[in-house]
Parts: sequence; C-alpha cells; structure tokens
Amino acid sequence: MGLHISPVSVRTGADSIISIVLLQLFIVICFAGSSEGYGYHDALNMGNSIDVISIRSAAMVGIRVFGSDGPAALFINPASLHSIGRFEGSLSTSSIAWTEEIIDSTSVIQRSDKSLGSLSAAVAFRAGSDIVLSGGLAKVSDHQYSGTHLMPDDPAYPDIAIIEILDASGGLWEALGGLSWSLKDNLVMGLSTGMRFGKIEYRYTYDLYRTPETDSISNWSWETSDICYHAGILFGDEGTGIGASFTSGSDHYLSRVSLAGRARAEHIGNIRMGFEGEVISIFDDNYFNGKLFLEAPIRADLNLFTGIGFYEGENMNRVGTAFSVGGNYTLDRILFECALFHSGRSRRSTSFPNEYSDSVDDSWTQFCLGLSYRL
Repeated sequence: MGLHISPVSVRTGADSIISIVLLQLFIVICFAGSSEGYGYHDALNMGNSIDVISIRSAAMVGIRVFGSDGPAALFINPASLHSIGRFEGSLSTSSIAWTEEIIDSTSVIQRSDKSLGSLSAAVAFRAGSDIVLSGGLAKVSDHQYSGTHLMPDDPAYPDIAIIEILDASGGLWEALGGLSWSLKDNLVMGLSTGMRFGKIEYRYTYDLYRTPETDSISNWSWETSDICYHAGILFGDEGTGIGASFTSGSDHYLSRVSLAGRARAEHIGNIRMGFEGEVISIFDDNYFNGKLFLEAPIRADLNLFTGIGFYEGENMNRVGTAFSVGGNYTLDRILFECALFHSGRSRRSTSFPNEYSDSVDDSWTQFCLGLSYRL
C-alpha cells in the first residue's frame, strides 16, 4: 500500500520529522554501544526469532502487521501483499553484532561476536484485480553462539579450575507460498504456508585447567522440518487502519499473534504513527511485546522510519527493550532500504551451569540492507 504524500504538509513538517528521527537515532546508538548480543540459553533452546526479515519492519522495531508493503510480507503478514503492483522481487540481509555479559557482585565477564544475521528473498505478482500471489525463502530464527567460560571450583576462590567452551551454529528457515485477496475496498486477508526447516549443530568442550589434555569433547545436532503457516487481516485505508497477524509454532519455534493500529497525522508532516501488541507462545507462556512506531514521508521518493518497544521472556531480570531507525529511497523502479535494529535484555539465570552470576545481560544490534525491484 503506497503512501499518499501531501507536498505542502511534507515541506512544512520536514524539520520536526527529521528532529524526531535524529533524536531516536541518538537513543539507539547510545543503547547499542553498551551491549550487543545473543545468549547461551537461546542457542540451546528456541534460538532467537529474527525480527528483521523485512527491512521496513526492522526500521520500525520489528512490527509485523504493518511491517512490510512488499514480498517480505509473506513471512510476517501476508495480507500486506495486497500493496504489490504488477510484480515485485526483494532481497535483504543483515549483519549482527552480539554480546553476552555475565554480571556478579565483583566482576563483569563479556563475550561477543559478529556474523551474518538475516537473509531473505521473495517475489510477488498480481494475478487479478483482487489477488496477489507470492513465494520466497527466509531465515526466521538463529541459534549461533560462541563462548569460552573460565570458572573456579568455588566462587569464593578466584583461581581458574575449569574451562568450558560452547560453539553453536545454524537456524531455522521458511520456504513459503502465499496469497492475499481483497474482500472489499477496505478489507484484505492473506495466507501463506510451507515448510519451516533447519539443522542446528553444537560442539561442547570441558577441560580441567590443571590437566595437560582436554578432558572431553561432545558434538551433537538436531534437525527439523515442519509445516507452518501465517495468516493476516487488514482493515482501513492509507490514513487509518487496524490489522492482525498470526504465525504458527512448532517444536523449535514459538507461535505469535499480533494486533496493531495506525493513523496519519496530517498536521505534523503527514506522518503515520501506530502501535502493536504481540503475544508470544500463545496459550502457554504468553509473553507480551509492545511496540510504538512512526513512518515519516520526507519526499515522494524518501521515507524515514523509527520505533521503540519492550518485551517479556523467560527468567527476565527486567523488561527487555528494543530501538530501531531506518528508511527507504526509490530510484525509478528500484527501492533501497536500510535499518539499524537493537534489542537487549537481562536475565536472572546463570549462563553455563557451573558459572556463578547475579544476572546475565545479552543483546544484539543488526545492520540491515534491502533491495527491491518493482514493475
């Protein structure tokens, strides 16, 4: 769904829009500089759900209902495929920097790494006045982790006695086909389905510091392939709208449902502001995420986005936070997109079983790029 931009309101509100976005960017950079990373518990359990499949979504703190107006909607809210014209193909990726901090009363131990974050490709085309068809492939969760843990026999005595190392790699992917159809002028529904699959590999080393040889090395892996689906609905127009989306769960991926609304503020530069509430692990853990986002049209070919959110999770020491900023630029038939997405949290649990800590802080920053070709 394209943005309707009023040239007069854009010019008069441009300064205020840019000020808001720059302030948000400053906040993001400040928080991203303090820590960035995935954690030990994520690697061994459900992994980390990737919230930057769509660059537009990444720029607005990972929203799903209004998180894409291109083929990537296939993976988050297929109802949004209805905004496709004749044809559109998209490709996106991100680089991730993560950090894990083990915090106790006397010290902070930090581990970090950088790697490939997300990767997605999708195409969509209009098969009729009311129907859009789409297909694509995307990485939807990540289990990467690399940590060397130096531990004493007794926390009261600081001499290192045990070395434990865990390396994990892999993630889950989705290969989907989907469609959206317009029931009325202001009501759109969408559905996508396919396979969620992947292989995760682990290598664990245990070594007593006082012995010259490595005491034990364990290698194991698991592999999965499950049917999955996404469903969505949108009601409203380009000015005001509400919607919902649902993602099915599996043994290694949590289900999620999202509800959102947005409205255009014509008196402040024609920007659109909105909110989204999301429940993770429905009817089981029921973790809640809350998100606020902003879409700011600067010119007919340039848009800026930003968002802020909070989320719950297992064994949280305090509520997790997320910040993002990004934008897109249209050059003829090509759309360029970029985003900076940061998320962080603190947990009450320890990291490795033998490692003492008061809390574990892990968070991550993703730098996202996308390219789309539109007819």
